[in-house]
Amino acid sequence: MGTSELPYRPLTFDPDGRRHLFVRENATQAFPEGERPAVFEVWTIEHSSLVKAEPDTCDVRMRSAADLLERLAYRLAREKVGLRLYAAGRPVFLAQVAKVADGAGLCSGEIFLDEPAGFERRVFCVHCDTLHDGVGGDTLVCQGCATELSVRDHYSRALGAYMGAGEPAVVIEAMEAATHG
Repeated sequence: MGTSELPYRPLTFDPDGRRHLFVRENATQAFPEGERPAVFEVWTIEHSSLVKAEPDTCDVRMRSAADLLERLAYRLAREKVGLRLYAAGRPVFLAQVAKVADGAGLCSGEIFLDEPAGFERRVFCVHCDTLHDGVGGDTLVCQGCATELSVRDHYSRALGAYMGAGEPAVVIEAMEAATHG
């Protein structure tokens, strides 16, 4: 992919797909637009431990995002050419789905990410490798190294996160000591 951003766009069914899987973070996310294909599954996170797995249904309810992502990785590892994967949810969920899809070898024409619901992002500290979920602003203090990070527009598909960079306190102190002598 030629960009460091995830390819968000309104979801529309791809008529070239043979099988279609729609994963969504909750039941409020609307189905993709267009004529519903004959072979179509929906996986929805219910955020409840009371959900029971029903393997032979096209409308699957999952207990958590971790449950869905684990099952998705298993499914995609065994999938054949022709699957179209659609995802809807918050930016962190979409990033996680994209990372699983990338790991399984899906190409950009096989995965479709809806416009994110919300603004929070996952941020990776380039100084100490700490991941931060749910970041809503353009700056944060790293929980790992206490560096004040600026969230960059660069998105790493391999990490599933935006880059956060700043000047560690040690570097700032050394620069101040050097200039004040």
